[in-house]
Amino acid sequence: MARTVLATCPMCGGTLEVDTENGKVVRHFPKKTRAGEDPLAEALKEVKEGVAKLEEKFKASKDREKTKLDRLDQAFREKKRKIEESGDTEKPLRPIDLE
Repeated sequence: MARTVLATCPMCGGTLEVDTENGKVVRHFPKKTRAGEDPLAEALKEVKEGVAKLEEKFKASKDREKTKLDRLDQAFREKKRKIEESGDTEKPLRPIDLE
């Protein structure tokens, strides 16, 4: 006799009946909706929440890139200042100049 366990479906939130011997799904019970609840409205709500999360992640990434650019710009200005203070303002020789 096959022994089964119940688990929550990570995709839809329904219930899965899983065989413990081979790990296969025996049955899938869809998530029960409340009376009067519109499944499409719930799906749209989830999509909107996902879009909001993606926009938040994009904004955070944009801010990180901006600070990265600021740090690189600051490092460039610092190196440029040190070179100007040292008095070595000549351009380096190019390989074509050596011929």
